[in-house]
Amino acid sequence: MIVDQNPFARHPLRRYAFSWQRLAQRDGRHLDVGCGDGYFLSTLQTTTRLECSGADPHPGYLEAARHRNGNLRLHRLTIAGELPFDAGEFDSVSLLDVLEHVPDESRFLDEVHRVLSPGGLLVLTVPRRHIFSFLDPDNAKFRFPRLHRFVYTARFGRRVYRERFVDLSDDLRGDMSVGKHEHTNYRPADLIGLLRGSGFEPTAVEGANLFWRWLHAPALLTGGRVRALLERLIYLDGVIFKSANIHVAARRVP
Repeated sequence: MIVDQNPFARHPLRRYAFSWQRLAQRDGRHLDVGCGDGYFLSTLQTTTRLECSGADPHPGYLEAARHRNGNLRLHRLTIAGELPFDAGEFDSVSLLDVLEHVPDESRFLDEVHRVLSPGGLLVLTVPRRHIFSFLDPDNAKFRFPRLHRFVYTARFGRRVYRERFVDLSDDLRGDMSVGKHEHTNYRPADLIGLLRGSGFEPTAVEGANLFWRWLHAPALLTGGRVRALLERLIYLDGVIFKSANIHVAARRVP
């Protein structure tokens, strides 16, 4: 496939380009678990033959996804519960930076295996454990709670902070499952072991980035030309280096 046909070819987060590339030539029913505001899923639906569905535990994200694309099939998930789908219902599933947020990774992957058809494709991305993992901004709320509250409130306001990190009625603290106290950064061998333990055989394993932890958090907290520059640097970092994120395509073993 010509890279310029990939709508995410120049996106700063390389997981989107990797995932679209693996899914673009497929058809059938696709499920994006942890679909967020529907950014990836909406583009996937409009640029491929896939019948796309999304699922997420956060009601605000699902509302944003509906607003983005009213044709998406969207489902509310419960944390640590079963996926609300029949066995073998989907031909492909994507988990884009989702596994590191769930309370029981093996149980969750078992559920993904259940809803995939035999031979179906799982596309998964996670942060990799590497020299700069200590900069993971998703762990700041646990390690530096006061500083995190100050910075987040200054950027997004007290109401948004309370909705995201104080109100735990959706069983989420930010994007992290309540009861989990670390945003996991995976060693490749450990991740592949988890996948094989749940009945998946990796067919492609790639990586991206090295310095993006130094760039990603500032990009989230800024805007305008500064953010555009930081995102360009994140893109270049993702193209040049392969150490900070893991991207996997895996086949469901019957």
